[in-house]
Amino acid sequence: MAMQIHKVKGRHVNSYIIEETHGLAVVDVSSRGEKYVLGYIRDVLHRNPEAVTLVLCTHGDPDHSGGVMKLAAACKAHVAIPYATWSPWRKLLNDPAGIVFRVLTTIREAFRPRAWAMYASPRRDAQARLLPAFHPELIPEHEDFDANPDFRLQHGCYLPGFPDWRVVHTPGHSWDSCCFLHETSRALISGDTLLGSAKMGRLVTPSILSNHGQMKSTIKHLKSLNPLAVYPGHGSVIKGENLLEHL
Repeated sequence: MAMQIHKVKGRHVNSYIIEETHGLAVVDVSSRGEKYVLGYIRDVLHRNPEAVTLVLCTHGDPDHSGGVMKLAAACKAHVAIPYATWSPWRKLLNDPAGIVFRVLTTIREAFRPRAWAMYASPRRDAQARLLPAFHPELIPEHEDFDANPDFRLQHGCYLPGFPDWRVVHTPGHSWDSCCFLHETSRALISGDTLLGSAKMGRLVTPSILSNHGQMKSTIKHLKSLNPLAVYPGHGSVIKGENLLEHL
């Protein structure tokens, strides 16, 4: 079976299920979003949750990592997180001013109507209630699960058990941010490093940043990778040639 990427558009984030012959990997799970991923696996893919062997996140924001441990426990899967995720000291040492810029840009974004449309929209709540959902409490507890990450992902390494997927460190939105590149198809799962605008039909960079200079370097590096499809943490999947040339 050829590799497939399934988008699960939850209430707060796009989760992605990587489907390969030997199993499934899930990228980004929001807090209380694990039920949508499990519902998709059971009702759309018609797979057993234990087909998931790896659960990971692109960075540590709660809308991307808050449900990772709960999903992994339900699926009896390994957990992989970026090197500095859930480690304030590593982020502080590598980007001392990052927390200040993150707070300032978050406050600025909070006053924009699009932020309210994303996080406080009754329409989104109604749409989420229509999604297939399966609560992890209905799955027998994994007694050996210790709620600690099994792997810390660093730039250039490959995803455990999924050797065609390479980790690309992409600081800018946050110092721990990573993208995951499928080297054969040049598909890129981008988290919050790149976002997809359906209205504009193209990729955009995030408004919340920890370091503008690092973001510029990240975009330059991603351009050199020339992805043919980008699967963002928020917004639409964008496919085609020269997807990043306008950035």
